[in-house]
Amino acid sequence: MRLLAIAIFSLFLAAPAPALAHGQNVGASVACENAQNTAAMRACENARLRRATEAMDAAYQALSARLDARGQAKLRAAQQAWLKFRAAEADYQADVARDGTLAPLIGASVQADLTEARGKDLDKAARELK
Repeated sequence: MRLLAIAIFSLFLAAPAPALAHGQNVGASVACENAQNTAAMRACENARLRRATEAMDAAYQALSARLDARGQAKLRAAQQAWLKFRAAEADYQADVARDGTLAPLIGASVQADLTEARGKDLDKAARELK
């Protein structure tokens, strides 16, 4: 299990840095690119998760505004289920580093990845809604 955690950590370090989001501080991006310890990497992933959550929330609101009451109720139920899934999936994937310092980093990274994807899905649904 330790080798798997090291492999995941190595992949994390080797992954290209994401493009700067609108309004993202260039200095923060450079600091995240050059993060040398788990705490710094975790802070960067938590910041990425916050940005992804803000974008997803905006997409959710935009889509909800285009739906009638029935559609809004269904979207709300789907979003609540998705949030539970995101938490469970992050917990599951972080378990590879159970009780280690990498577990929170992996969990935040998984949540950020899933949240970015969900935001894109909600944006797409809003654009395609007639």
